Amino acid sequence: MEYLKKLFKNVGYIEGITIINIEGEILFSAKFNNKMKGQDENYEIVGKKFLDVYENLDENNSSTYKAMRYGVPVYVEDQKLVSVGQEPIRITSLSVPIKSRGSIVGAIDISVSPQEAAGDTDNIEILDVEGITDRILNSNNNVDTLRRTEEKAVYSLDDIQTNDPRMLELKSKIRKYAKSDLPVLIYGETGTGKELTAHSLHNLSGRADKPFVVQNCSSIPGNLIESILFGTSKGAFTGAIENTGLLEIADGGTIFLDEINSMPMDLQPKILRVIQDGTFRRVGGKDVRHVDVRIISSTNEPLAQAIQRNEFRKDLYYRLSVLTVEIPPLRERKGDIPLLVDYFVLKYDSEFKKNVHRVSSKVYEALSHYNMPGNVRELENIIASALVTIDDDKEVLRLSDVEDRLNPAGLFGSDIASMSENESDDMILEMSSVDDNYDIGEGTLKECVAEFEKKLIKNALIRENGNVSKAAQQLGVPRQTLARKVKDYGLLQMP
Repeated sequence: MEYLKKLFKNVGYIEGITIINIEGEILFSAKFNNKMKGQDENYEIVGKKFLDVYENLDENNSSTYKAMRYGVPVYVEDQKLVSVGQEPIRITSLSVPIKSRGSIVGAIDISVSPQEAAGDTDNIEILDVEGITDRILNSNNNVDTLRRTEEKAVYSLDDIQTNDPRMLELKSKIRKYAKSDLPVLIYGETGTGKELTAHSLHNLSGRADKPFVVQNCSSIPGNLIESILFGTSKGAFTGAIENTGLLEIADGGTIFLDEINSMPMDLQPKILRVIQDGTFRRVGGKDVRHVDVRIISSTNEPLAQAIQRNEFRKDLYYRLSVLTVEIPPLRERKGDIPLLVDYFVLKYDSEFKKNVHRVSSKVYEALSHYNMPGNVRELENIIASALVTIDDDKEVLRLSDVEDRLNPAGLFGSDIASMSENESDDMILEMSSVDDNYDIGEGTLKECVAEFEKKLIKNALIRENGNVSKAAQQLGVPRQTLARKVKDYGLLQMP
């Protein structure tokens, strides 16, 4: 209450509210007084990192970060804020930590301009900060919008769409690894599906009905991640309270430490101890705590490189990598691109209530030529973006619908760029009506078999309105096999 009395001297109202999550992302911001807005009335900061927006703040002088670190309200008087491209402003603010299920998940900062916060406090009504916080959070569904953990694995092995031999072997490996509680280290480039793999491991394991907790080690400042993982004890430092860490939340289940190569060196021995005997101490605590938790970790670079830079402990690497999974990048399994395109088109066509039933062959061809540095995640974003913007009455996804995500950055070579010069060059299936006459005439055995196969494929495509995936299912062959045969047999023509 003393903080509030200081903050709201003769004001009685809040001029600014900002909410961030534990990763420093701004989830909500409202400036009710024009003096708090600077020069640009439409300056938008939601979705950005708090410390990126306010360039004069860091983890040590920001009241919001202190509130999350210590677990108590932090009051700062007459503070200067310097925002990129904006006029500096001065505020007096109070930052209050937000907790969910015993763990700090973010902070709310309420502020006034310091020239307003002057005078007598005897006859003013102190505002209900908790009530304000609850109302704001309820407008965004609930406090779970702030959480950086998922306590339930939502993906399964069926969500890994592939016909690639390496990926099929990987799925087989996941089934085997799920039967044990040994640590698993997943290596793959950004966007290859490391988290999806971790979800699948948990859901196939005996821990499937227990918590599944995710933490990205690169998104949390080094001086916060220890308290987030291990929790804090009351009195550990000024203002510290009892706070449950993610390891305790995950007890009995699985914790997935994404991008573990970013974990600070001084924290790594403590993770090693958890793996060895399941014990740890909260920050500032004396009592040894025990957890039964399986650790799955991931890295977007070979850990050998981090070890060579003296940024990762060799003994921890050996403990984490008892079982390993390496996910190949999409450029090494381009045969999966048509399958993934169809999967994402079906997903977002339904989600966005569109009417897309077919995909131009040029879309497959262009995406197969593209290097796809963002891997499966980038491909999904390309399709999602196309389905959002495509006209509701369009039934075919064409190259012109996706090229804006590719050509402006010069991502295609000249051979691919030329594909979009004339939309009429888009290839379609040559179809008329089902041919029930299977008299293939004379010729060698090989020629007769080829002619018979061609008719079977053409009829399947006609029955499925040109949908290669459904035709492949009808014929009982992999989609990429059928797509190759369609091309080889000349079942494509220029309109």
